[in-house]
Amino acid sequence: MKKILFILFACFVALTLSAQEKKAPYQPKPGTFSFGITFNPMALEKSYQPATGDYTGDYIKKLGTDPKQMFILGKEPLAAFMLKYRVSEYMSVRGNIGFTGSLINYKEYVDDDAALRQNSLSQAKTVDVIHNKLNSVSFGVAAEFHKNIGSFQFNFGAGLLYAIGGGSMSYTYGNPLTKEGGWARSTMPLLALPNPQDNTTLNQFEPNTNGIAVAYPVESYNQGYIHGLGLSVDMGVEWFCFPHVSIALSMTMTPIMGVFQPQTWTIYEGYSTFKDGLDRYNKLVSPGSNALLYGTNTFGLRFSLNYYL
Repeated sequence: MKKILFILFACFVALTLSAQEKKAPYQPKPGTFSFGITFNPMALEKSYQPATGDYTGDYIKKLGTDPKQMFILGKEPLAAFMLKYRVSEYMSVRGNIGFTGSLINYKEYVDDDAALRQNSLSQAKTVDVIHNKLNSVSFGVAAEFHKNIGSFQFNFGAGLLYAIGGGSMSYTYGNPLTKEGGWARSTMPLLALPNPQDNTTLNQFEPNTNGIAVAYPVESYNQGYIHGLGLSVDMGVEWFCFPHVSIALSMTMTPIMGVFQPQTWTIYEGYSTFKDGLDRYNKLVSPGSNALLYGTNTFGLRFSLNYYL
């Protein structure tokens, strides 16, 4: 994929060069706005969407059974929108925003417990649903300094990169918890009661001191939103291939970034002998973590196509 993108980019440059007329090079004037789309093929980000062809249940299982920490790497988003304002002949200020996410309602049929209690041969079904919400947003603001060389412009930029990513899961059950059903219920395999021989269920409940022996997850904040703030730098070349249109290629880096993840938890619902009825229990998973990421391994390569108004 990356090779194809590089080949397409090189072909576009060659065709543009051959078509360009001999005119005075275009340079944006102070007070000019531009907007563009950026692409950084070397950016690495968490999967906030299932890949094409993935089984959604496997995607959700992978996220839900890893309940503690996710990480934001100090890199630009894979793709983003960019807005730039030309302050002077030698300086611009710019901002960019990139985002990705998914809202998935994953459903499976399960046996209808009430119908089975009335007729053991019943084929009636009800539906369990896992509501999965994951998203990430990245904002960048920077000052950019220029050196004009004909139709080309050498750029150096420095600024701040802020990123937030994560989400939660919630669960809807087709079978209610009832005394007639022994305070247990039929569920899809991903929500079944824990089994020591099979740890693929999202139900990781363990009996606790609230008098709850059996419980089912209601809501999980296992992917709790992670915040990252870092310093970003970039250096590259911008080519004005047509009046008001430019192509830019820059090397990018985030040499330092602070990261914070808040508390994560899972809420369970089950029968409590203390209350002689349904009760909820909040199982804390992580008290929150923080990190300082630094180094030059956050290297990226940003392409952008820009139009100057």
